[in-house]
Amino acid sequence: MRIGFQLLTVGILSLIPLVSIAQEAVPYVNSDVKVDWVRGTDFSKYKTYAWRTSHLATPSLEHTVQDMIDTALQGKGLQKVEADANPNLFVSFSSGNKLVYSIQGSSMVKQGTFIVELADSQLKKAVWWSVEGDIVTDNPDKDVPLIQKKISKMFKKYPPPTGK
Repeated sequence: MRIGFQLLTVGILSLIPLVSIAQEAVPYVNSDVKVDWVRGTDFSKYKTYAWRTSHLATPSLEHTVQDMIDTALQGKGLQKVEADANPNLFVSFSSGNKLVYSIQGSSMVKQGTFIVELADSQLKKAVWWSVEGDIVTDNPDKDVPLIQKKISKMFKKYPPPTGK
């Protein structure tokens, strides 16, 4: 039993460098945007939005990402207003890096997660959200084009189709 566990551990550890090499060669090959919403929501009633506090793992990108989302929402016909102007929606985004594994105790391989949420200001709950699991790295030069591409894909799915 103990030998079997040790062999399994050695087998898994021997695969880690191969996974690392594959991630460097094609880092986001299988990523796809995931969008969900509260079914039955009438998205045609939403005309205005305002920002809530947002957080990125890379704080220097927050303003850039907010501008990207503004562009996407305004392209969908929504108007940005101040929070005290009774917006229909509140918008927020967040990201974080979680440790996937460690190589020899020093090199960290992280997977970034990026979330955009639209919350109904009257209901005080999220009505639409999108999550992307492979977008935020430790390199802002890589992050900007990746985030731009993902935001574009996210908002292609807004407003969601109406159920008939």
